Amino acid sequence: MALVAGLLLLAVAFAIIVGLLAVYTRRVAEVALTDQFRAGEAIVSGRIPDQWVVQINRRIAWRGVIRLLGRDVPGTGLALAKIDKLLRFYENSSFYENAEARELLLTELRETRGRWAKMTWEELVSEHNGGDRPDASGD
Repeated sequence: MALVAGLLLLAVAFAIIVGLLAVYTRRVAEVALTDQFRAGEAIVSGRIPDQWVVQINRRIAWRGVIRLLGRDVPGTGLALAKIDKLLRFYENSSFYENAEARELLLTELRETRGRWAKMTWEELVSEHNGGDRPDASGD
């Protein structure tokens, strides 16, 4: 009788763990998809995604350490790698209203990538921040 109760308890624990893993996996997938769509929306709106700026600036902050190892980390190169990954996501995605919407988005992303390839990281961040805006205080 104790063996049956132990096996039942083990089966219930296993089912709970599998359920929690399924919920966790679903949440991770939702977050990843949401990040991709937000990035695409930001780029189509004419700016580099906020999260990308934070991530790339963090990597650039480590530039001194990485240089000691013999590698340079250019911010524009990191941004281009991210937009390339985003392009691959959208090229393989089926989340479009129609083929025209898909082509429009891909064209916009490719044009943005071409423009970014000609810019420095500082220019990209300046564009992200709205360019040379007057001081908000009015001074």
